[in-house]
Amino acid sequence: MVFGLRREKTAVRRRQIVEATLSLLADCPLDQLTTRQIARALGVSQPALFRHFASREQLLLGVIAHTAESLGTVVQGVALGPGSALERLEALGLTLLEHLDTHPGLPRLLFANVASGDGPVLDALRSLYAVQRSLVTELVREGQRAGEIDPQLEPHDAATLFVGALQSVTLIRRLDARDGSLVDEGRRLLAIWRQGVRTTDGSAASAVDAPSTPHADGLRALDVRPVLARGVDPLEGILEQLDAVGPSGVLVLTAPFRPAPLLRLLIARGHGVRDQQVGPEEFVVEITHGGHPLVEELCDLEPPEPLERVLTATATLAPGGVYLARLPRNPRLLLPRLGERGLDFRVHEARDGTALLRVYRPR
Repeated sequence: MVFGLRREKTAVRRRQIVEATLSLLADCPLDQLTTRQIARALGVSQPALFRHFASREQLLLGVIAHTAESLGTVVQGVALGPGSALERLEALGLTLLEHLDTHPGLPRLLFANVASGDGPVLDALRSLYAVQRSLVTELVREGQRAGEIDPQLEPHDAATLFVGALQSVTLIRRLDARDGSLVDEGRRLLAIWRQGVRTTDGSAASAVDAPSTPHADGLRALDVRPVLARGVDPLEGILEQLDAVGPSGVLVLTAPFRPAPLLRLLIARGHGVRDQQVGPEEFVVEITHGGHPLVEELCDLEPPEPLERVLTATATLAPGGVYLARLPRNPRLLLPRLGERGLDFRVHEARDGTALLRVYRPR
C-alpha cells in the first residue's frame, strides 16, 4: 500500500499522513505501528514525515484529533436529530458502527489498549471515550424523563453498557474473523440493550421528571479548563451542574475555546445561551436553564437607576419567581435591601467587573 504525497499545503499533507495511518491501522495494532512503516507506505523518508509530526506520539495525537472531529460531526447530527431518546440511541449506535465499518482502522484506534502507561495518547483516547459515554448518558437521562427508560437505572451504567456493546461487536468480529456487517451484528446487540433498559408495563408514571420549580441556589460558575487539560471530556459535569441550578437557574461556564457542539446541544434542549470571548483562550458561556427569564441588561444605565430598576422588578415577583439582571458592578449596597424583603439572591462577578444578579422569591 503506497500513498503518494503531492506537493500541496502543509494542512493537506498532514491530513494525508493521518488518513494513511488510519488505513495502516486496519491491519496493524496501534502499539506496533511505527513511523518507519508509515513513511514507507507514504513513499517518503522518516525525516520528511517528522517535518509534519515531530514524533510518533504527535502523529497519533493528530490521528485521534482527526477522528474526534469526524466522529463528532456524525454523532452530533444523530443525537440532536428527531425521534425519541431510544430511537436516537439506536440510530447513534448503528451510525457509529456503519462509520467503523467503512473505516476499518478506527476500531484499533478507538478501542486500543495502550499498555505503555499514562501519557498524552492515552489521555486523548480516554477523552474520546468520555465524549461518547457522556453523550449516551445524557440521552439515557432524557429517556428517563420521557418515561421510556427505567428510572431506577443509573444513567452512567446504562451508557457504559451501550458503549461496551459497540466495542464488543468490533472485537468479536476480529476474533472470529467474520466478514459480516458491523451494523447487522450491532442491531441485534442493541435490541437486547434496549429491552433491558426500557420501562416495564405501568412503570412510566414513575419516570424521572425534570425539576419544574426554581430554587434559591440557582447561580453557579464552572471552569472546565483544568478538566480539559487532563484530557477529560467535561460534558457530563456541565450537564450535572446545569441540572443542579434548576429551572430559571444560570450556569456560568468558562472554557478555553468556544464550545460550538455544546452550544448546539443546549439550544436544542431549550436552554438559553450567551457566549463571549474575554481573553485569548478564555470563553465565557452563560447558560439559562429552560431559557427563561431573560436577563435584563442594566450596564449602560447611570447610577442609581440600575438599583432602582432591580427593586422595582423584584417587588412584584410572585412566590417561586426569578429575576435576572446584569449590572455595571457588584451591587453590594443593594443586597441587604433585597434580604430585608425576604428575597434570596446570588451574584456572579465577571472579570470585567460587571455582575450577574439572580433574585428568587421563596414559596
